Amino acid sequence: MANEMVRKFWGQKTYCIVTGASQGIGRNFAIEFSKQFGSDSVIVLMSRSFSGLESTSRLIAAANPNVKVKVHIVDLSIPKKDALETIVTESAGDPSQYSLSILVHNAGSLGKVNHLASEMNDISEWNTFMALNLYSVTMLTAAFLNVFKTGHRTLINVTSLCALQPFKSLGYYCIGKTSREMYFRVLAEENPSLDILNYSPGPVNTGMITDVIESVKSGETKTLFENLRNTGGLVSLDQTTARIIEVLRNGKYKSGDRVDYFEPL
Repeated sequence: MANEMVRKFWGQKTYCIVTGASQGIGRNFAIEFSKQFGSDSVIVLMSRSFSGLESTSRLIAAANPNVKVKVHIVDLSIPKKDALETIVTESAGDPSQYSLSILVHNAGSLGKVNHLASEMNDISEWNTFMALNLYSVTMLTAAFLNVFKTGHRTLINVTSLCALQPFKSLGYYCIGKTSREMYFRVLAEENPSLDILNYSPGPVNTGMITDVIESVKSGETKTLFENLRNTGGLVSLDQTTARIIEVLRNGKYKSGDRVDYFEPL
């Protein structure tokens, strides 16, 4: 399915939502994706940070003034079904005007990294973590698909090696990424017409790496990430963004599968 559309993925009139677009991977994806969009495209930026979204919006306007940017301050750790549906419906207008629609699920959190798995017993912490990292994802996806019912619809889940491999003291993060990835695999099985990509961007040099190094309880995990940082093993924002743009251009993945930054195209 994806291969049939590869030659015209970029350059079309596109509707796109990017969550967590105020900084890091989300910001970079939003800016660089916008450069690939055709005239009169619309990109919707979601985050809790107004100042961060305003900065991303200005950078997009400079990169491609033919793209209309819409900013929405949303706390996805407290997802509200009606509010998400309203954002998609009102920002999209007539969905048939777009040749391509994209939803990028980038927003997420580490969870508490100063806990071992045996200490993860706080139900309020679990509820907040899963609301942001899974429940809001399913709710926003449902809202998106309720508006964009036909055409080339691409869903991108920013995942991690942690969805496949356990790391000490990263229990919340590993569980969140695993559950999210399985959700999209099921969605792909149920909806063969969707174009779904679970993209693992590699260990990207963002504030999240610093948070792990400074706060993680496991000395083994701390050393692992320190070594990545000190030996030049981290991936830059520009590198991982260029890779996903090329992955989407090629379309050589099966819908619902994962593609890792380090895999050959």
